Amino acid sequence: MPGRLKGSLWYAYAAGSLFCALFLSACAPYIRTESRLHALFTQGRYRQAVSFLDSHKKSYGRNNLLLYLLNKGCILHLSGEYRQSIDVFEKAKQEYDRLYTKSVTGIAGTWLMNEYAAPYRGEDFERAMINIFQAINYSLLGNIEEALVEARDVDLKLRLINNRYGPNEKNAYKEDAFARFFMGILYEALNNSEGYNDARISYSKALEIYRDDYAGNYNLRPPALLKEKLLTAEEFMEKPARKAQKAEVYLIQYNGLLPLKTETAIPIPLPDGYIVSLAFPQYKKREPLIQRPRFQAKNNQGASFEAEAELAQDIGAIADRSLENKKARLIAKAAISVAAKYFAEKEIEKKVKKEYGENSGLGFRVAGSLFNLITNKADLRSWHILPSQIRICRLLLEPGEYNLAVINSDSSGNSLSRREIGSIRLSAGEKKFCIAFGI
Repeated sequence: MPGRLKGSLWYAYAAGSLFCALFLSACAPYIRTESRLHALFTQGRYRQAVSFLDSHKKSYGRNNLLLYLLNKGCILHLSGEYRQSIDVFEKAKQEYDRLYTKSVTGIAGTWLMNEYAAPYRGEDFERAMINIFQAINYSLLGNIEEALVEARDVDLKLRLINNRYGPNEKNAYKEDAFARFFMGILYEALNNSEGYNDARISYSKALEIYRDDYAGNYNLRPPALLKEKLLTAEEFMEKPARKAQKAEVYLIQYNGLLPLKTETAIPIPLPDGYIVSLAFPQYKKREPLIQRPRFQAKNNQGASFEAEAELAQDIGAIADRSLENKKARLIAKAAISVAAKYFAEKEIEKKVKKEYGENSGLGFRVAGSLFNLITNKADLRSWHILPSQIRICRLLLEPGEYNLAVINSDSSGNSLSRREIGSIRLSAGEKKFCIAFGI
């Protein structure tokens, strides 16, 4: 066939073939970088992961800049570089907002070729997680006021996001219970009557979201600690003069990794000989090995204090339900893309047959089917190093110096590993935060 095609038709054929080759080659560096980054991350080699990420920034390109920033901010956070993490996540916010407000006209035709040709705009829960990470970053630095700004912004961003959805479009993730829960803890840390009143309101709202939304959508009930904190805030409002004699240390434990996006492709042979493919993403769950992490504190006298971290945010379940809610829209979008390519190719095929004969038309049909199968790919991009779960617990401790650690156990309580957090000095009434991560 190529030998007989001339002029504009040959160029059209060649351009299509070239696009296929370029598409496959353009994706390769990004995929390789993500794969290597994932290996370094799961090994806990955070500093090497950051260096690798920076040296391979170009492989992300402009379309995947948001993913680069999300990955870097997350790794810096887990490596204890909280100020640097704050700076990177602020850039991620700006990029997300830029993509959110950008006119779709500039990219209207790109998804007709392939989703990867368009910028990655992030999932709704990913945008909320930026603020949650920022709130935790600031709390780890002892900046409670800025942490509260970030926690409050979660609700604002989710309201703006949900305004995009039509009345007939499903969207389960409208409010974030964990953000409200953590906000209450932050209000308490202000250690005044106004703060405790705001904490009581936040705890009440968190309890409502857990019971009304999280229980039904994600099979997640309110943590026992939340109910306890609500009672504490109410008691303080009744006796505001009471001063806490003990310190509080909160562990925020990140557990497992977000489910992986995988492609489901449905080849559809048409009566005229064309073969088209409908492709859409699905999540493949990665079950965390750690099921019962325990927070431990030991003082200088050898006394040990422990608490088991409760599940407070199931990000994996939120991601899965969010994608399920979008499935019909994604399939419809894929169908439109397939149909547009099919009708365009049919028009070219008619011209090829008319000018060069039936055999040339048959050859173009084969090439067109191949082009469709290659380019009709589901968008599998995601913030894949995002933790699947957030667990939380608290230790009430007498003032003094303690060594902190996390003991990671499986569902049966068998110890898997021990992660030292470090030493800490506590004063009466003080609230401190620490983090840990386990695969």
